[in-house]
Amino acid sequence: MNNPLSKTSLITASTLAIAAFTTNTATAQGDVLNMDPESKWSFGGDFRFRLEFNDNTGAVDRHRQRMRFRVGGTYDFSNRVTLGARAITGNADDPNNPHVDIGNVFNSFDVSLDRLFFAYKPEEVDGLTLIGGKFANPIFRNPVYGEFVWDADVQPEGLAFVYGCDEDCGILEGFRFYGGQVAVLEQASGEDAWATMVGFNLSKDTGEASSLDFGVSYTFLGDLTPDGSAGQISGDLSTGAHGNALTGAEATSDYGIVDLVAALNIENFVVSAELISNQRAADGVGDTGMALGGAVKTDAGKFYYTYATIEQDSVLTAISQDDLLMSTNFDAHMLGWKKPLTENSGLHVWVMASEPSEMLAGAVDETVYRFRIDWNLNF
Repeated sequence: MNNPLSKTSLITASTLAIAAFTTNTATAQGDVLNMDPESKWSFGGDFRFRLEFNDNTGAVDRHRQRMRFRVGGTYDFSNRVTLGARAITGNADDPNNPHVDIGNVFNSFDVSLDRLFFAYKPEEVDGLTLIGGKFANPIFRNPVYGEFVWDADVQPEGLAFVYGCDEDCGILEGFRFYGGQVAVLEQASGEDAWATMVGFNLSKDTGEASSLDFGVSYTFLGDLTPDGSAGQISGDLSTGAHGNALTGAEATSDYGIVDLVAALNIENFVVSAELISNQRAADGVGDTGMALGGAVKTDAGKFYYTYATIEQDSVLTAISQDDLLMSTNFDAHMLGWKKPLTENSGLHVWVMASEPSEMLAGAVDETVYRFRIDWNLNF
């Protein structure tokens, strides 16, 4: 089943967005001329050095050192129009992974762009932002660990909107509505693959020192193996017993993923729950997932824990997390500690354990472990 919003819909939306952008050019030019030149640019980035130890089932354990570098900037043409870009290390063909492994016979590191976008805030609708290009995912995430459905490293491409309020929001402390039409695979001589995402989240005070955050998102993915694709997407789905189900070179399930997240904040403590359901999964294939977690901030740092169970086709492995040694079909525990070292750097120590939730063909009934020590520097 193809995405109900076709390629024609995206082209039409793009034309309207560009028209809105150019219609206000004359007014925007006046804003640019009156702005302080030093305020137009904004830059930022981060660096990570990681020690990682992997307990691999049926193979030699893998221990490696890794690095990640990201730097980006935005240019404000006016208070309504912004252009942004970000460069990262890592393999450009692996959007889930911006890290590079040390020890490739001294070869240089690859660098590519993972963001290139414009953002437009029409003065007629306060709180609305229109976004086009390759941009940060607006999805609401579980505050303890939020990458089971969408890996935070995956940057969608297409058009999106975000409409929200963060002050004077009536009975709420804040809310957002968001949506996007995302290009997954464009082909010169074949059918295209598209995705649609919509969602909302809100925040509500529940006491003098407590609040509730709640969000729901829906990700609809069209035909993942369209005619002419030669398995370009399906090749990212299968990793044996811990990948999505395939029938030949075709994805067994369709994907329409509902992700519900609720988090209760009480002073320095947060507890969260997440429910995941693929409403379009094939019969007989696991289609649900859940995660329970908690985090507490202390003088010694932030401690957190998450338990999760993810069935085989409840998430799409091409866009979901790659932190655990298993991509899907697993039960997992994640325990971590984050400690600020200086104003802009910190230590993150975390351990993950996972085992098969269902003994599919090729699965080994063992628990595997991954241990990481990260030093993160932000600027």
